[in-house]
Amino acid sequence: MKEKKQNPYGIKTPTTIEECRENLKKYYMTIGDDNLYVQENDMFKIEDFNSFSDIYKNVREVMNRLDVSSPSICPMVTLKKDVIDYMRETDQHISSNGFFEDEDNFTIWDNQKEFLKDGVPKWTKLDNQIYREFYMMTLGEFSGYVRNETPSVEPVMVKGK
Repeated sequence: MKEKKQNPYGIKTPTTIEECRENLKKYYMTIGDDNLYVQENDMFKIEDFNSFSDIYKNVREVMNRLDVSSPSICPMVTLKKDVIDYMRETDQHISSNGFFEDEDNFTIWDNQKEFLKDGVPKWTKLDNQIYREFYMMTLGEFSGYVRNETPSVEPVMVKGK
């Protein structure tokens, strides 16, 4: 039986939409307790969130007008380690897999005021390849991203060889 991996900082990957919405409030910048802070729209009602697709639909008109490819949200995270350094250390060239599995690589803030004062807030697009791992960890399948735990690399036979 495969051992279930524990997330850093005690992050519980949600299995219900209610848990997902709680994680939105806990790990991302919000306006009050009811609205996710979205750069291209100012806010998105957390109660209306079922996946990132809902945010895309909500801000599509603004994105088209601004010629923006993806909405941005602000995870309450400050990177301690440069992602490129991590990729070099782990011999990765086109991904940063595992970066958000190590607490030494980043800090999670649990207070928005402290994060704004002492953290490094930054907008992160919903399709950001580096933050997808964090999105999957904190929002689970409701992010729209799914982690493939078993590599699907199989030998391929080439005809005539």
